[in-house]
Amino acid sequence: MPNFKKLSKDYEKEALSVLTELVKKQSVYDPSSAGENAPFGKGVKSALDYLAEKGKSYGFGVDACKGYCTELTCGSGEGPEIGIYAHADVVPAVGKWDFPPFSGKIVGEGKEAKMVSRGSSDDKGPLVAALMAVKLLKDKGLLSGYRVRLVAGGDEERGSSCLKAYFGKLGKKGTDYAFTPDADFPLIYGEKGIVRALASKMVDLSPIVAMSGGSVSNAVCDSFVVTLPKDKKLEASLKDRKDVDLSSAGEIDILTFKGKAAHGSTPEKGVNAALLAFSFLGSFYQIPFLKKLSDLLSDPTGKSFHGDSYDETFHNATWNYGVINYEPNKRVFTATIDYRFGSSADPKKAIAAFEEATSTNVNILSEDKVLLADKKGPLVSTLMKSYRRTTHRIFDKPFAIGGGTYAKEAPNCVAYGSAFKGHPGDIHSPNEYIYLEDLYKQIAIYADAIYSLGHLKK
Repeated sequence: MPNFKKLSKDYEKEALSVLTELVKKQSVYDPSSAGENAPFGKGVKSALDYLAEKGKSYGFGVDACKGYCTELTCGSGEGPEIGIYAHADVVPAVGKWDFPPFSGKIVGEGKEAKMVSRGSSDDKGPLVAALMAVKLLKDKGLLSGYRVRLVAGGDEERGSSCLKAYFGKLGKKGTDYAFTPDADFPLIYGEKGIVRALASKMVDLSPIVAMSGGSVSNAVCDSFVVTLPKDKKLEASLKDRKDVDLSSAGEIDILTFKGKAAHGSTPEKGVNAALLAFSFLGSFYQIPFLKKLSDLLSDPTGKSFHGDSYDETFHNATWNYGVINYEPNKRVFTATIDYRFGSSADPKKAIAAFEEATSTNVNILSEDKVLLADKKGPLVSTLMKSYRRTTHRIFDKPFAIGGGTYAKEAPNCVAYGSAFKGHPGDIHSPNEYIYLEDLYKQIAIYADAIYSLGHLKK
């Protein structure tokens, strides 16, 4: 077995250079700039085009996939084909950052050196680590007898329509073995099912003029803005609250409720600013609908409206409400739902329970089933051996998560890294980061894994 820890040292400088340029691409979904060969907007296209350019310069085969993904291929032979699925799109860089979020800023020194930038850990850093791993294998002549396909998607954060098009509209086939570097080490063998939906209701929320907050459905709403007629009693009641900013414009009061961002799979780690607003406004103005939502939705397990479930593998179901709006002219309230559940859940019954309890209409936008991989099969066992061989963390075990990854879209695929225990990267939050030492470790792990999978039987 080649010494990939030693070989990967030669690729650290290139990895940092490529990642620095890649995070500068503001690859947030932008329908206003979408067009032919740019279905997700110019920002995402710029990131995918950059990866295509790098792939071409490294001597890989390149397919732009009509702007849905960038596919890089190399290797030859009758052995297995190895797939790697990472994503180049990112969530919006909302909230208060210590540095410009698309600057690739490096802070700290030595083992504490890290890049603070949107996408640095989710998922551009891991994508670059995988790219360097494949380049290493190609440069060192270690791709004999098997093939590698690295696919960078452009719409993972909104439900993976990129890979749906890749395997559907574009007719691409799956690989013999695959992984996605978009979760945690050592390995994810199970992923919760996910229902993405939109709840709506015609309702008069007077005296509220308007309210809105959140940017994506799969993140906790961390800022919620409410516009109201100027009210001295209201202003006085907010005097001592630190989680609300108050400003005025003429005869209008503008309230900004401040929560805490978190990934939609772990809403308990955040504070939903919209629910703070519902609790306060529902009580202050005696608005029954807002009081009801505050009471029912504050528990992220859904227990308060019988939308909960539990099993030993996935533990509690979770409910997140990421984007909330109220249009006063139409008197329409809307809230996105990101519902994640384990094997014991009945998602249809859970959604019906939500509808009945909240008196809303729920339109299901997409559904992903629960994913469970064979922990003793060749894919999982081989990847675990590579991880343990490279890190010497022999007691780490694969586990299940609430997050959804490309493993649900790609055949024969599991999530494999890239976050190490204790280094979560603060994904979907301000000051997202990746330790440079972790980035470099990933190159060695992925090179070992790809090489090992390539020497399995089909």
